[in-house]
Amino acid sequence: MDNKLLTIAYLEDDLEQAKMVIAWFEEFGYAYEHFTHAQSLLNRLKDKSFDIAVLDWELPEMSGLEAIKHIRNTYHQNLPILFCSMRDTEEDVVQALELGADDYMRKPLLRIELKARLQALLRRARGNQVDSIIEHGPYRFDQNNKTAYISGKPVDMTDKDFEVASCLFDNIGRILSRSFLLETVWGISSDLHTRTVDVHVSRVRKALGITPESGFKVKTIYQHGYRLEKVE
Repeated sequence: MDNKLLTIAYLEDDLEQAKMVIAWFEEFGYAYEHFTHAQSLLNRLKDKSFDIAVLDWELPEMSGLEAIKHIRNTYHQNLPILFCSMRDTEEDVVQALELGADDYMRKPLLRIELKARLQALLRRARGNQVDSIIEHGPYRFDQNNKTAYISGKPVDMTDKDFEVASCLFDNIGRILSRSFLLETVWGISSDLHTRTVDVHVSRVRKALGITPESGFKVKTIYQHGYRLEKVE
């Protein structure tokens, strides 16, 4: 993969922090555009496509959380978003993920970790697509265009949720550990992101309406992970 073809939208109002991270982007070989205000980024999204967005939480006029909501509701539903903040409580992490962030990093950022997170997100954004269909009951997952269907009707899902759902339906009856899902979907392993898997599985359940009435259920395996089961 040619990293120079990959463009990052970077939203950070702390100029010293931004200077450091931009130097890392250049070292990694990534193209980027830097924004100090969320509205400037949102305006740019009207006519520019990015491969990934890196957003700060605390910003003037509009917070990073508000920016995520605008991006998900108005602009690029599937734009991968890495959220960065000094806030590190479980509640903060879950709030950001539930609003649509794909990954979460605590400040101060670390160069090697940032590169790993970006590479994982960028692999999913520009990774090799496979011409494959996963189909069980009313559910159909088109791996080529990353679209899920229920009884032929498309379901609005983020790329991350789609990959989690595809992984579950491609492994019906198998216990999938959280670490396996992290490695498969996120490409990374981190204690902080154990809750990340739980949040996304919960969103998948809701988006796809996975209940016994649908013919399937997601069983939580205590202290391990999940198993998608058929319900007779």
